[in-house]
Amino acid sequence: MTGVEDVLVVAPHPDDDVIGCGGSIAKHVRNGARVTVVIVIGRERSSLDDEVTDADFAAETETAARTLGVHRCIRLDEPSRDFVLSRRVHLDLVRILREVRPRVVYLPHADDDDVEHRMVHRLTVEALWMAQSEFFREAGDRPMPAPALVLGYEVWAPLARFQYAEDIDAEIETKVEAMRAYVSQLRHAAWDEGVRGLARYRGAISAGSGHAEVFQVLGLGAPPAGGRTGDDRD
Repeated sequence: MTGVEDVLVVAPHPDDDVIGCGGSIAKHVRNGARVTVVIVIGRERSSLDDEVTDADFAAETETAARTLGVHRCIRLDEPSRDFVLSRRVHLDLVRILREVRPRVVYLPHADDDDVEHRMVHRLTVEALWMAQSEFFREAGDRPMPAPALVLGYEVWAPLARFQYAEDIDAEIETKVEAMRAYVSQLRHAAWDEGVRGLARYRGAISAGSGHAEVFQVLGLGAPPAGGRTGDDRD
């Protein structure tokens, strides 16, 4: 976590970044990194939050990002349930990657139960190689260097196996506070209790105590500093 200047988090929906890697985001920030979050898909209304305006919901997202210390939050506002992996959305993400030039990238893991999470996983993996290639000049002339670390996080479906665990004991309250910024989402489920419980469980199985976030390692250009190896634990 030390020595990293720029981090990019790709989230399918608002709050997925908080659930999946909010503690790691806060830890990166504490260690001096600039964190950019890209939220791909826009808000999907439900009967439980009809009275919440789009402005109110945007304010929740901004409050959560501010709580974690996010440097910049970019919303692509792709349509929910009509989301497609078009050339345009690929180039939108390539443009961001070439601008930010992140050393660490977070995205949903490959086998998440939510179909849009899997689509955003594929989008990000494809955009990463596109951003590093000499092609797609309309998304920026300078290819980005390969990230040192690409990590898949868990949201709807816990990882059956993980290769990397990050200790977030010092950041767990910040993560829970960021989750509580999504007041409209807490009407659906007790996500604040859920993120705390999952982090406590991950801390127990990876280190015996504390709180942790675990990840699928999708790309490794240099050894991560400060984390624990999961050794493909079930």
